[in-house]
Amino acid sequence: MNNKPKAITAPPSKEELNARLERVKREMKKLDLDYYISFDPVNIYYLTNFANNVHERPFILIIKDKGTPTMLVPLLEKSHVQSRALCELDYESYYEFPAPQGQNWYDIYKKLVNNNKKVGIESSLPVAISEKTPGNKVLVDIIDDLRIIKTDYEIGRSVHACRVINKGHKELLKMCQPGLHEFALYQKVTGIMTSKIITDIPDANFIVCKTTAAVWPPSFSHDPHIIPKIFAQMEEGGPHVSIVYAQVDGYGVEVERTFFLRTIPEKAKKVFDIMFKAREYAYSMLLPGESMSEIDKKVRKFITEKGYGNYIIHRTGHGLGITGHEAPFLAEGYNRVLEPNMLISVEPGIYIPNLGGFRHSDTVLITEDGYLKLSKAPETLEELTLPIKN
Repeated sequence: MNNKPKAITAPPSKEELNARLERVKREMKKLDLDYYISFDPVNIYYLTNFANNVHERPFILIIKDKGTPTMLVPLLEKSHVQSRALCELDYESYYEFPAPQGQNWYDIYKKLVNNNKKVGIESSLPVAISEKTPGNKVLVDIIDDLRIIKTDYEIGRSVHACRVINKGHKELLKMCQPGLHEFALYQKVTGIMTSKIITDIPDANFIVCKTTAAVWPPSFSHDPHIIPKIFAQMEEGGPHVSIVYAQVDGYGVEVERTFFLRTIPEKAKKVFDIMFKAREYAYSMLLPGESMSEIDKKVRKFITEKGYGNYIIHRTGHGLGITGHEAPFLAEGYNRVLEPNMLISVEPGIYIPNLGGFRHSDTVLITEDGYLKLSKAPETLEELTLPIKN
């Protein structure tokens, strides 16, 4: 597939959301479930377009095998849910939490689910809610599993989200110079991305909008999950590792690159080349039907045979969707196969203390005959050796 799908910025239609709900109900039928309970804000957003943050007042979506789902909401939040949800819902509200006896969320909740029925619950459902859930409970992640295969609408939204990060990353590389403070880079690049989100989607829900732009300079790029201090500075040489991520009105994407400022340490050239070839090897295996576990295993073996196996500290890739890290996973032990319309990162990395980290990452769509990169940034060592301005 060479033609990139068209970008979409419009909110999901009622038909799109109804189709997602019907897929849930089909899975419920296979498992003979009478109800399915969703609490995870990500899954509720996926089915309704309503976003919330977890706090002491729970939002609980009750999906029945037939008919309209019911949303149990705090009275305080009912109009908020109604203003954002784009699917048909019945509403039940509770007074407050804590509340007088008979008016707490669990007092209302127990009346909405028949105690003699079979009830599916998410693995992320808090114990306190699980214990208050009536019926014969079955732990099953229906919605999480359905989210792995994207609809055409979701792909279009991800294409647009990649336009946001592509613009941000281009500016990041343009800015980087020795002595540049992390905060200055973060402030400008996230501002550019946020402005594009607002311009393209004026009604974006900022509960599900996030932007991140940072660079790990060579002094700590070997530690990919350390949080840079705001006055950390870019350094001459490298490897620097960039991270640009955005959740654009509910659709998460990323692009990352290893780059150098003017000079390349001699020891870094070989490692960059091995990382680059491991990445190309991973891409060569991105075909529907390929085991995701085997892809990671083979990439690890490739790096290990080059002498750098002790410097692998994470999997080859992960899923993207509403969040920035979710199923599926290019990871040994994850035995699902690739399927068209999966959205993943590809990012084998090598991390060597006292030298630095080496990783490129892209947002990649699995197609009927291979893959398509949705993110875009320079890739080669020559392109990523940046000049220093006088």
